Amino acid sequence: MTTPSTRKKKRSLSTYLSYIGNIALAVMMLLTTADVLGRYFFNSPVLGAYEITEYLMLIMVFSFLALAQSQKAHINVDIVYNRLPARLQQILERFNHIVCLLMMILVTWKSAERIAELKNTGEASLLLKIPDYPFAIFLVIGCLVFCIEFFNDVFRPRHTDAEQEN
Repeated sequence: MTTPSTRKKKRSLSTYLSYIGNIALAVMMLLTTADVLGRYFFNSPVLGAYEITEYLMLIMVFSFLALAQSQKAHINVDIVYNRLPARLQQILERFNHIVCLLMMILVTWKSAERIAELKNTGEASLLLKIPDYPFAIFLVIGCLVFCIEFFNDVFRPRHTDAEQEN
């Protein structure tokens, strides 16, 4: 059984990662604003704004996946699911988490392999020549924390609604 301090540590990893996503979002908004203002008022857009926005988008998306999983904030369709018996719902939920965990382990593994390829080939953005591999590293970190959240969901003890209210 997990203690409150253990639970806090598990969630803090996805929470801290989400702070990076918040910073990426803020920088993306400022960059887009500067680009639009520069383009329309000074006829001088920000050089490489599109490329930087792509990288920031990658950081943002993979920063929030784990936090959304820890808070059960992902979208789900539950028209039929809510009509099933509670025990079957728990079984289906655990099965779903196992499948998602396996898929994310595969994504993490293949992305980690891709980092070596990106570094060896020296792939970089076209205009600013920013190397791609550091952002692939961030993708792997985000997927790894996402895997941790799925792992926690698979092995977390299930409680009934009455037990959760107490």
